[in-house]
Amino acid sequence: MNRTVIMKSLIGALALVCALAQDAAAQTRLVVGQVSRTTTNWPYYIAEAKGMFAAENIAVENIFVGNVSAIAQQVTAGSLDLGNTTFEIVIQAVESGAPIKLIGSTVIKYAFSLYGQKNIKTAADLRGKSVMVPVPKNDIANFFEAWLKANGVQPSEVDIIYNGASVARYAALSTGAVAAVAVSPPLDFAADAAGLNKLVDFGQFVKSYGFLGVFGRADWLAKNRPAAEALLRALSRATDWLYDPANREEAVALLMKETKQDHDISEKTYDYVVRDLQAFSRGMAIPEADFMNVLKSFQDMGVVKDKVAPKNRYVDESFLK
Repeated sequence: MNRTVIMKSLIGALALVCALAQDAAAQTRLVVGQVSRTTTNWPYYIAEAKGMFAAENIAVENIFVGNVSAIAQQVTAGSLDLGNTTFEIVIQAVESGAPIKLIGSTVIKYAFSLYGQKNIKTAADLRGKSVMVPVPKNDIANFFEAWLKANGVQPSEVDIIYNGASVARYAALSTGAVAAVAVSPPLDFAADAAGLNKLVDFGQFVKSYGFLGVFGRADWLAKNRPAAEALLRALSRATDWLYDPANREEAVALLMKETKQDHDISEKTYDYVVRDLQAFSRGMAIPEADFMNVLKSFQDMGVVKDKVAPKNRYVDESFLK
């Protein structure tokens, strides 16, 4: 190879490196708080794997912090740019003075079920027994109490205990330490395989009640609107992709990779969460009824004192436009 050819090759390689560096520099890095690597993060996995984030010139770094309250605290403190947490946590945080806003919804239905021991088949069977749910005065705890009352059992007749970790709740059920627990995929499928009894599917029991959304600190959102909107667009496209039956197998493979679930469980998760429950929000929309029912729940509990609290106290839907 002569000197001219070598020089041209080196110049070409240098130009490629520079172009890649410029592309990387053009991307806006977003640090997003998540609870853990679960099914609810599916659109994030897809948007990353299918290049939807890159197409919007954003690079998303997911930080898994372990619980929904910690995400709100860290976004408020500025250690996270955005967070993915429950509607209820946003409402509680705003009521406590946190300057945050919900800007889009990722999941609008609760993929949670209550499973009991083999000898527990009805709400009445839980009288005098211990039941474990995530945390007090949260949506799952409220759903459980509503289900008990609907079946003629008062919550005071049941020993309700709390543990925020899904794996710990399932372990308590598996060892017989409690009579029933609230679990989500894939642990509900493990419970099915173990012959335990599904007492209620909260996603079907409760109608029009929102679950998870993207939120940020108001001042950060004002300064970084294009990046926040880019994230919502990418997640919206990822959700559309997820709902396309033609993408089922690839979606299942991505879930397996990210959550370390086996193929059978991942397929069952798709069929339940995506096909049957349709838990993910199209267009990242925050349905009026879904949000206001969560708000009403916290008004009824006295967490929100204002009985006419407007939605825009907690939500900024302009990012969806």
